[in-house]
Amino acid sequence: MKIRYLRDGAVAQLRKSIADNLDSYRTGDFGFIDLDSSQFHELPVDVKASGLGNMKMPSGADDFEVENCLAVHEYLEALSPYEARDERLWSYLTHTSMLQYTRARWPIPSDDDKAVPHIETHFFARTNRQIERDNAVSRLWWMAHLCTRVQGVAQKDALEAFLYRSDVRANIIERPTVAQATNVFGVILKSLIKSAAGKKVLFERATFRKVMMELNSIGGFKLLDALPEPELNQIFDDVIYQRLGLSAI
Repeated sequence: MKIRYLRDGAVAQLRKSIADNLDSYRTGDFGFIDLDSSQFHELPVDVKASGLGNMKMPSGADDFEVENCLAVHEYLEALSPYEARDERLWSYLTHTSMLQYTRARWPIPSDDDKAVPHIETHFFARTNRQIERDNAVSRLWWMAHLCTRVQGVAQKDALEAFLYRSDVRANIIERPTVAQATNVFGVILKSLIKSAAGKKVLFERATFRKVMMELNSIGGFKLLDALPEPELNQIFDDVIYQRLGLSAI
């Protein structure tokens, strides 16, 4: 099966009709999309069908974020970052094969006035920030993609550290320059993995914010990304142990 994405008009019509389709979002489906080829295009890229078989439905307080990041990334392993910036792809998935997961992960409010913006946030994605953070499916792919870029670290280990504390994850994702700076992101992620196995000091909100501020003050994330990893490691250690005066992480 090829990767499908909605046509521009189909996305626009779905967004315009959210209020009219609340019953479909809550308990129904959008089966007409796959039955009408005028609703979608296909990319010349195959999906790996076995990937979605590893998806886990959120249950209670467990969202199974690590497992689902791995599953979506496996399902769309042939997807390029450029293609992954397309709202039409993610809106297609949240309205079709990932509809059940989307409404389980982000339960739709019973209040109709609150339900409409909620659905627009998690079923659609107008901007890159929304693609990386808000859309129920795209956020999983992008978190896995970020972690996959780091050399010498198992994807599952990287995701477990990256997803360990929402404040830390948000502090990185909401700084696009950090997420795009592969070398800097890699050094930070490896330190988070070490901290997760140690005293977990880096997962304290105030501490991590100070780390990020200190790194940015040294030369900016874009400039730091041009440095080789050993030099970046030395700078990071200086921030941790000298500037912040920590004895362990």
